[in-house]
Amino acid sequence: ETTQPLLDAAGHTLPVDLPTEPLWVNADFTRMAQAFANLLNNALKYTDRRGRISVAAERHGDAIVASVSDTGIGIEPQQMPRIFDMFRQEHRSLDRAQSGLGIGLTLAKRLIELHDGSIDAHSEGPGHGTTFAVRMPLATPPIPHSIDHTLSARHVAAPGRVLVADDIPPPREMLG
Repeated sequence: ETTQPLLDAAGHTLPVDLPTEPLWVNADFTRMAQAFANLLNNALKYTDRRGRISVAAERHGDAIVASVSDTGIGIEPQQMPRIFDMFRQEHRSLDRAQSGLGIGLTLAKRLIELHDGSIDAHSEGPGHGTTFAVRMPLATPPIPHSIDHTLSARHVAAPGRVLVADDIPPPREMLG
C-alpha cells in the first residue's frame, strides 16, 4: 500500500508469487510491513523507469523465505559485505541521490533479526539487479478461539526488545 503510488509513477511491474497454503510466522505485522516497505523502496530507488520488481515467498523446510528482487543497477561485489551498514548509500549518479539517510536496509535487517529471522542480499554485479531474501522461522498456526477458549489464560507475557529508529537529521552545527 505504501509503495504502490511510487511503483505506478515509475511504471514498474510488480509480480507477486505467494504459496497457496497459509504460512505462519510469529511477527509484529506493522514492523514486518515496515521492513518489506524498506526493501521495496530500495528496489524502487535503484531500478530504472518501467523496471520489474518482484515479490515471492515459499516454504523452505521449517522456514518461509520471502524475496524482493529487482532489475535495477545491481551491487558491486566489493560493496556486498557493507550493504546493511548504517548510513550506507550507493550513489552511482546524481539521479540516484534521492532523499533518505541510508538507514532503510539497516532498519529492515534489524527488524527482521528481532523476529528471529535473517536477510541476505545477492547481486551478480552492476546492471544485474538485486535480490533480498528474508528467512523467517515458521510458527504453529493459531488455534481459533472457538476451539480453545483457554488460550489467553495459558499465555504469559514474554520479555520484549525495543528498537529505536530516528531519521531526524542532526542540527546544522553538527554537520560542520
